[in-house]
Amino acid sequence: MRIVQVSPFFAPHAGGVESHVRGLVREFAREGHDVTVLTSRYDRHLPTEEQMEGYRVVRSRSLGIVFNTPLDIGSGRLARTLGADVFHLHYPPPLSSYFVTRALDRRNPPVVLTYHCDLFLPGYLGRLLAGGYQRVFVPPTLKRVHRIVVHTKSYGITSAVLRGRPLTIIPSAVDLDRFRPGLDASALRGDLRLEGKRVMVFTGRLVPHKGVDVMLRALSLLPPDVVLVVIGAGPRLPSLIGQARRLGVAARVRFCPFVSDEDLPRYLALGDVFVFTSQNRLEGFGLVVAEAMAAGLPVVIADMPGVREVIEPGKEGLLIEPLIAADLAEKVRALLDDPDLARRMGAAGRRRAEERYGLATVARQLLSLYEDLRAAG
Repeated sequence: MRIVQVSPFFAPHAGGVESHVRGLVREFAREGHDVTVLTSRYDRHLPTEEQMEGYRVVRSRSLGIVFNTPLDIGSGRLARTLGADVFHLHYPPPLSSYFVTRALDRRNPPVVLTYHCDLFLPGYLGRLLAGGYQRVFVPPTLKRVHRIVVHTKSYGITSAVLRGRPLTIIPSAVDLDRFRPGLDASALRGDLRLEGKRVMVFTGRLVPHKGVDVMLRALSLLPPDVVLVVIGAGPRLPSLIGQARRLGVAARVRFCPFVSDEDLPRYLALGDVFVFTSQNRLEGFGLVVAEAMAAGLPVVIADMPGVREVIEPGKEGLLIEPLIAADLAEKVRALLDDPDLARRMGAAGRRRAEERYGLATVARQLLSLYEDLRAAG
């Protein structure tokens, strides 16, 4: 099958959507499908076309990036040149999907759109732009789409944009070979001075909605042998370092902003518990939660639509009230103080990841969807 995945950003750009798409296209290519990723050339130093891991990457010229949205006006023109049996769009950002669907209006390949999350832009101007995007670009995009995929039912039914639309539920995907229990992180533990410490670990971009400030406040409420490892970079890093100093926990935080994708599984293996405190609708699933579960970690996550559905509360992990540091501290301490419970939850998380979130499992669901749409004409 000839499959085109339209992802506004792609490797080397890092993020949850990019990881999701990259894992899937590797799996599709491994199974013998002809796969192309159509993305933005957000950095002029990137090649316009290249082969990666058995699939082709084609990059559309971008006029720049505004509010994390590539202005890749050439993506529609490029889409018309790509022979495909199915196009699969990934939203947001919104413009890539809009340009491609507009270009494909007179063609008949089925079009799937994965709605990863609602559009959210900070500040007054951001809210105006997001509202404008949703009024101007989203309706014509969804009108052209044959099927809308969301990662969880709870997120789909609570989205004002998707309300009343038929949805297909297919989760995000994890590479179960990369993220697995039992990885040796002993040398890394020594490098980060974690001997004798109990470790909660987080991975993600350091932006306001991730809630790392809540983790730091929770850390100040936990015993002195508890350490927080923060894996990721972003604009909030300097202010978070300052907050850790003000709270008196700077010596108990390890900021690790330069961890490669290859090294990420070993860093997760440092943890006794994984914490995830995202606090708005920019998280439609929380792929890093599923990766931590695949690595065998118990998880403590915010009770938000989409994210909460990744686990069965009380089995693979615990839910907390968003923004409440004391609740996070209480749930983390419950797991750290009961290693048997933590081990049982970690093992259950691995089983759930194997049953639901593995690349092969999710790829099969998507391929079945593509075939159904092709058969329907």
